[in-house]
Amino acid sequence: MKEITLDGETLDMEKLWVFCQNALNPAAKIRIHIAKPAEKRIKAAEDFLNKLAHSGKTVYGVNTGFGYFAKTRIKDKDIEELQHNIIRSHACGVGEELPRDLVLMMWLVLLNSVCRGHRGLALSRLQEIIKTLEAGILACVPARGSVGASGDLAPTAHAVLATLGEGECTMPSGKGFIKVKAADALKKAGIKPLVLGPKEGLCLINGTQLTASFGVTLWHESMQLLRTANLATAMTIEALRASHHMTDKPLLKEQRQKGTWECGISIAKWLGGETQVSKSHANCDRVQDSYSLRCAPQVHGMMWDELEQSKAVLEKEINATTDNPLLFPERELVIHGGNFHAIYPARACDRIGMALATLASISERRINTAMRTEKSGLPTFLIENGGLNSGFMMVQTTAAALVSECKSLSFPASVDSIPTNNDQEDHVSMGPGAGLKALQIMRSVRYVLAIELLVAAQGLDMLGPLKTSPQLEAVKKAIRKKVPYLDKDRHLAPDIEAVHEMVKNGELLAYV
Repeated sequence: MKEITLDGETLDMEKLWVFCQNALNPAAKIRIHIAKPAEKRIKAAEDFLNKLAHSGKTVYGVNTGFGYFAKTRIKDKDIEELQHNIIRSHACGVGEELPRDLVLMMWLVLLNSVCRGHRGLALSRLQEIIKTLEAGILACVPARGSVGASGDLAPTAHAVLATLGEGECTMPSGKGFIKVKAADALKKAGIKPLVLGPKEGLCLINGTQLTASFGVTLWHESMQLLRTANLATAMTIEALRASHHMTDKPLLKEQRQKGTWECGISIAKWLGGETQVSKSHANCDRVQDSYSLRCAPQVHGMMWDELEQSKAVLEKEINATTDNPLLFPERELVIHGGNFHAIYPARACDRIGMALATLASISERRINTAMRTEKSGLPTFLIENGGLNSGFMMVQTTAAALVSECKSLSFPASVDSIPTNNDQEDHVSMGPGAGLKALQIMRSVRYVLAIELLVAAQGLDMLGPLKTSPQLEAVKKAIRKKVPYLDKDRHLAPDIEAVHEMVKNGELLAYV
């Protein structure tokens, strides 16, 4: 997907995420289009803003200072400098740099907001920005420094700074990317630095674009992790010779929760009905399995519902106007308010983070169950000649450490608030903090699920020559191409990394 059209109303999260992956490919040639109706709205807001700027009236962000300085009137001759100064002064972030795909996503969310016709960015300026993005020039944006109101100011200021020919950026060069001064990158691409008009500096940094982009990324990646968790659960059910009845349709239907149904059916598809493994324990005396197996459709299902609810919030946010003040040219109104407050995407990030931590927790319990002979019927720690060999003993410990970290990180950032700007901004969302924490949880969950898949594959091999479903056999075969059966102790970190990469790129999900 190399092209995308923005109209301010129909930006799709899945398409947005897929398009932004082009930012990681130095050979990608992207094109960003603005829908014709959106161009008309942008032009109407631009004309109204110019009229206001020459009216002599005091308008926040046009001829006043910002935040605490809102009552300070700016001279007409300084209006252009004012807009450049807000970019420079607010570009004060610190810490690790955001990945290029996330920076591009921030831009697209912002430009889509401009398309609604209430920000006031000139159409010609918008087109210049698009030219810069299409050239693959993206600013180096530090991840930390925003409290999520008045919007994600510091990160967005860094993103905009490069379009002014200031700061550093990355751009394609050969088969990779290089970090260069923004002025040099623009010169090389034949692009002139932006010259901002009234309110344009403010409208380019105000809003929830970073927090919303965190949310979109988390939603997409978490959906993939949830599908992977359903796969891992099915493999573990077979490896531990657990009952398939927890996926029976009458049972799932009676909970009356959409997520339980969706995840239960997903696990059932992987199990594929009766298998040689399931037949081998059809008449066993085990009445009920551990909760981590028996309740997987319910626990995974709650995450499915959380993601669906978060999607509804995030899709509204990426198609909203989150600036202040807003221009309503058809009524010649300027309205001040708080649409920049990132509480909605902040809460979505927090909810996804907490759901991910729960997913990791139940996965680790399944891993732990596989270690215990009395529960699994398999050798302790899934290794022959135990004692001389420790097998998967410490792999479970690694999973436990990751889950504990996930739990520590899952306290919601959005319940906190710290006043800024001399208490003018006295309640903030902490949205970027919520996003950063949830992303760290997500990375840990990938590893936990990789460990469960590694453990389940070992268990299934130990049941040989019994076969599980064709789809699970295919998954096990794919894992075995990267990681051999553990017949005696070896260095297991590379094994975990190999399966983690398979989880990250989603390749194992292709077998059902």
